[in-house]
Amino acid sequence: MNLSSGKYTNNNCINSFTLKKDFLNKTLLLKVFIYLSLFFLFLSVLLFKPFLCEISADSYTQTQDFIDITAESAVVMDYDTKRILWEKNSDEKFYPASTTKMLTAIVAIENIPNLNETVSISKSASGRNSSFFEFKTGDKITLLDLLKAALIISHNNATIALAEYVSGSEPEFVELMNKKASKLGAYNTFFQNTNGLDTDYPEHKTTAKDLAIIANYCLKNDLFKQIVSTKKDTITINDEKIEITNTNFLLNYGYIKGVKTGFTENAGGCLVAYSEKNELNLISVILDSEKGRREADTIKLIKWVNENFSNEKIVDSSSIYKTIKIENVEDNKSMFLSSRLDLVLYPEKDFKKLIKKSDRIEIKDNIENVLPINPTSNNYISDFNEGINYKFTLPVKNNEKIGKLDLYINNEKQEEISIISGESIEKPKAYFTVNDKTSASQIKIVIFLLIFYFLIIIFIIVKNLVLRSTEE
Repeated sequence: MNLSSGKYTNNNCINSFTLKKDFLNKTLLLKVFIYLSLFFLFLSVLLFKPFLCEISADSYTQTQDFIDITAESAVVMDYDTKRILWEKNSDEKFYPASTTKMLTAIVAIENIPNLNETVSISKSASGRNSSFFEFKTGDKITLLDLLKAALIISHNNATIALAEYVSGSEPEFVELMNKKASKLGAYNTFFQNTNGLDTDYPEHKTTAKDLAIIANYCLKNDLFKQIVSTKKDTITINDEKIEITNTNFLLNYGYIKGVKTGFTENAGGCLVAYSEKNELNLISVILDSEKGRREADTIKLIKWVNENFSNEKIVDSSSIYKTIKIENVEDNKSMFLSSRLDLVLYPEKDFKKLIKKSDRIEIKDNIENVLPINPTSNNYISDFNEGINYKFTLPVKNNEKIGKLDLYINNEKQEEISIISGESIEKPKAYFTVNDKTSASQIKIVIFLLIFYFLIIIFIIVKNLVLRSTEE
């Protein structure tokens, strides 16, 4: 029984050992497989990382800068700075259709002293001429109503009547228009009539950028701006009131404030728009858009700019720029009691800038180079956060220029702003300056005498204590 039992036990041990060995081998193989898999995965990431990054960067660029519009030419200009924020073929010449009337209107406004004067429609200005209603020869209408008819309902003969009043004939008035365009910097503009009809005028062309320049100028005139922002109005012809509705349907969007629509078969859909949204005042121009798409194209442009740009107050003169420390330091010519005073610094003025949200903004300050340095002074302004010391002279007056800020956007310097103190600081009472004529040896003698004096006092006190203890 014992032998038999021992044999059984031995077999069990052998089997157990074999199983353990198989298990260890399988575990080892599994570990090797896992490690190799991780190694090749890591290697794959290293090899394909540049490729993946390149695809990501390209996709980002297209998402940020590509706007899917049907217009062959377009531009978005910041109204306040005239900065071009986005463009597509903006310097190529296209037919402008009725956007021509912006220039017609502003030249008329600037050359008519009394817009309330009533005039008679001439034979050359009569008829419908692709407009919503016709003029008849001899019709009576004020110059202001002619202006409204031209800008609000885009009446083609209203512009001819205005031209004849100012210059005697349309061709002579067109000369004034082209001179005005050139004066404004719209050098690629050449108009042949006042209304933009191009069937018989193949050279009547301009560019999206020129129209933005013209619109920017026109919108600075209060009367022009008021008329182009009007949704509905009433004009009077021969004592008969006629209601007119603006052809610019985008005025139904609260942030669209004008300017002018246009369409001909040659020009396609044209639209110059002015928007005020999110503190951005924009002029957008659409030329040769697909039929019925000019409004959608305009909205896309305005939306894209509002998503990618913002007017930021980069520097706020009402906010503390930095608080620094005035620390007194001892050298061989001066003696100080330890004292530190806070000095609050402000920018001298605000700085607001239209920036792209991906722009890199950097502000650098320079205090040392502009402070009045006194070679014998030992006052130091210390920025303890940055470990920089600046030499200057006390006292500091309120609003005194302490330094300057240099502002950079994408590594390009934009502005230089003075840094001023937010308070007055006098010399601390704990501050003792030795006269330059005082010698170092005299200072040492004074110090020695003071030390000797204190030692004598201490000696006397100790001696008295010893005597008292002896007597007791």
